[in-house]
Amino acid sequence: MSTNDDTDVDTEAQPAYEEDELQTTRRNAAKFFAALGGAAAVGTFAVSGLKGLNDAALSGGPDYNYKTLYAQGTKLVDKEGNGIKVGDIPKGSGNEKTVFPEKKGGGALQVKTATTLLARFSESDFKSPTNTDGTVDGYVAYSGVCTHAGCIVSQRAGPDNEYFHCPCHQSTYNPLEGCKVVGGPAPRALPQLPIGVTEDDNQLIIATGPFEGPIGPQ
Repeated sequence: MSTNDDTDVDTEAQPAYEEDELQTTRRNAAKFFAALGGAAAVGTFAVSGLKGLNDAALSGGPDYNYKTLYAQGTKLVDKEGNGIKVGDIPKGSGNEKTVFPEKKGGGALQVKTATTLLARFSESDFKSPTNTDGTVDGYVAYSGVCTHAGCIVSQRAGPDNEYFHCPCHQSTYNPLEGCKVVGGPAPRALPQLPIGVTEDDNQLIIATGPFEGPIGPQ
């Protein structure tokens, strides 16, 4: 991809993690967010002073289900585990980074199914069927796993490099229109990840819910 991010993802090996390191029960997560009293909202999420937010928010079993890889409040991080700040990608540039959900205790959950493409455009660029309520300040996030054969979508294509492109079988997706398929054999769009921004001074990009559909080929 035409980005400053040089993340290399092993498309075959998926490291095993201890279940007690990764998994937060849905019951505990539900209690946690109920305690926030409805403070969570798409766009901005009040997390100032909530030290345990990410441990409580991140769930995920050994199969890394698309519903559990991200939860409300999970930070998007680079491969070194650094949170992504709003200013990391210039607004309107169309540039993207490969990011991952933050693990419990810190660090990036670097497994294939967790690979996420985070790009930044202008808000006015987005068209249906993009879930614009799941975008923030020009940022949009999608699964980075091709829906055709499960390769990592790692290139750009199109007259202005505006499309995401899978090098394995040439599937191409339009991130401005819900990452719908615009070329190649992929049968469906890359699922979108709804995102927001923390209210604290760091202005970090976070998930506001899970992926909106299954990851990879079905």
